[in-house]
Amino acid sequence: MNNILIATDFSDNSHKALQYAILIAKATQSAIYLVHTYLPRYIEPGIYADADTMQKALDDQRDSLYSKMVPLASIVEDAGVKCHVVLEMNDVISGVFDTVEKYNIDLIVMGRTGSGGFLSKLIGSNAAHITAKAHIPVLTVPNQVEGVTINKILYATQLEFDENHILAQVFELSHQLGANVALTKVNAPFEPDIQSDKQFIEHIKTAFVKEAFSIDTTISNSVTEGILTTAAERGINLIVLAAHHRNFLTQLIDPSKSKQVIIRSDIPVLTYQL
Repeated sequence: MNNILIATDFSDNSHKALQYAILIAKATQSAIYLVHTYLPRYIEPGIYADADTMQKALDDQRDSLYSKMVPLASIVEDAGVKCHVVLEMNDVISGVFDTVEKYNIDLIVMGRTGSGGFLSKLIGSNAAHITAKAHIPVLTVPNQVEGVTINKILYATQLEFDENHILAQVFELSHQLGANVALTKVNAPFEPDIQSDKQFIEHIKTAFVKEAFSIDTTISNSVTEGILTTAAERGINLIVLAAHHRNFLTQLIDPSKSKQVIIRSDIPVLTYQL
């Protein structure tokens, strides 16, 4: 990991997300790209504005936003982490993905906004939406999280696919953070259980024989409830998921388990794409 993107809207929530970005950047010796996306302000109706006036308004807006970024960049640099300030005139989702491509970002960090209301439940927050579309890991940080610590990681495995390439990254991160890792498989009604759990567990233990970790299964009424309950009972401070990309229509009909966990979790969730 070399480059971490942290998207900020200057809220308390995005400040918490920044603290997690700094924590991981220091552990992995990565640089931080501090990103804010914005749309241009419009001149008030009825006021004539020529091209120069419009350009000045845009320049003033950008200067004002940059002045808000400077203190945040100072926080990053004071922590001993290299920081790049990026202002993107774009919507949040497009601006984040443009920055990812432009600067070869390895990890996206975002504060999670909102958890209620019909549209939030149907579509999800920006963080959940970006997680569903991203091809790199995304860390979402909820507003209610307390403290900035990662020393107990819960990896929620499906035990249906080969996830060892993702597990290797999780173990590497755990070493860098000095964290313990526990794996859990949630067995819930109506969830597919095609492959033998025992076969995958043995496969994981063989592949990571030098790693110290626990692995077990949990019974719950739903996968989401099982993951969140297990995390709470064990004092977990980071949930890690491996998710499949799904198309928009599928997400509307049957929201992905990862999105449900992201929206409902009160601790950070790190999602990798299978």
